[in-house]
Amino acid sequence: MNLKYLLISIILFSNICLAGGATSETLFPKAHNLFERSLAGDESVTPVALQFFNILSMSYRDNPLFIAYKGSSYTLLGRDSWMPWNKAEYTEKGLAFIDKSLQMLKPKHDQETMRTVPISIETRLVALATFVAIPESFGYLKKAKVVLKNILQSTAFTVSPTIVQAQVYLEAAKLSRLENNFIREKQLLQKSLDISPKGKFAKKINNRLQELDNK
Repeated sequence: MNLKYLLISIILFSNICLAGGATSETLFPKAHNLFERSLAGDESVTPVALQFFNILSMSYRDNPLFIAYKGSSYTLLGRDSWMPWNKAEYTEKGLAFIDKSLQMLKPKHDQETMRTVPISIETRLVALATFVAIPESFGYLKKAKVVLKNILQSTAFTVSPTIVQAQVYLEAAKLSRLENNFIREKQLLQKSLDISPKGKFAKKINNRLQELDNK
């Protein structure tokens, strides 16, 4: 990414944070949009997303969700890096932040929400999706299972938006795929599709279900 663009973006976001009336609810969607673009493969916005969540996590230090997203952004920076040592360094740093965000979760985060999603659920979802996405060599699949179990056992999960529930089952399916449990993967994919048949993940799920049917 052009360094000048990166610096301008950070300055603009910082000014927004300082502006009167700016809140975490209004700032979060701007940062999340960049994160989603990075997640989809746009490497040019990865450092910007990281810096935005870094600013948010410093401005709202008691919100574990922003720390989780900062950590996940670091792992995306690792994904985008060319040098193996940078990949490892950024990913390990990101995982440390995510671990910290999970440790920060308290019962109150089941009731507190961001964009109608319980903070506890989205924080764990970010952790789950990241743990599943990083190389298995980092040894986080066991932690992914624990996080998934905590999500599914939470009463906050049952009142989460359907798109969030669908994504949780999609990530659970990915975890089963990594374990070569294709029967379980298919069951979880279908559950995700049943919850949100026309959601943003529907096409991806249908394609994978077709692949499994052809095995």
